[in-house]
Amino acid sequence: MLLGYQGNHPLNSRGFGRIKRQTVWSLQASDISKPVTDHNQQGQNDSDVLVPAKSKRVPEVIAENKDWLVSRWLQRTKANTELVRVTLSDAERKDHVPDLLDEAIARACDHAIRVEERQKAAERHGTLRYHQRYSIGMLILEAQLLQAVVAECIRNNVQFIEVESLLSDIAKISDTITAELREAANAYMRQYEWHTLRHDKRSIPRI
Repeated sequence: MLLGYQGNHPLNSRGFGRIKRQTVWSLQASDISKPVTDHNQQGQNDSDVLVPAKSKRVPEVIAENKDWLVSRWLQRTKANTELVRVTLSDAERKDHVPDLLDEAIARACDHAIRVEERQKAAERHGTLRYHQRYSIGMLILEAQLLQAVVAECIRNNVQFIEVESLLSDIAKISDTITAELREAANAYMRQYEWHTLRHDKRSIPRI
């Protein structure tokens, strides 16, 4: 589950549906007290009719806020004392994030995914991070920060999100980020093992 949805947050409470309905369908006290009149009476117009806000699924919200998500994630990573120990340009640091968000959106919408292509992208990311002198812990931290930023985006837009698909969409997005992390970590470890073995062989004295 995405980070930030623990404890007594409204998303985990039974009162969430009530809170959302109150937000979307809220009426002023004066509106409630108005007498019901016939639609044909003089003065009635379309502006008097309350139109509920259209609910959106989580992947729609993520797609609409993709640039904000990437920017916010980059800001969070650059403020992290562990991650900034490795000096990278903004482009190098965020290279994998836009495509990863696109994949998360597609999976949440049950769209077809080019599995091999995405797997290779995750492997490239893990290999690149190894050569950039990241640690496995830093790879994990990157993914945690991305999940936290996605959770922040959802909280900021929760009044527009449809309740029925909320939890399943969050789970699919979280699974996508976790799967990318797993593939990247595996590729990282393959690089580590190969270079370690190569170094060991060089250290063996020739007879």
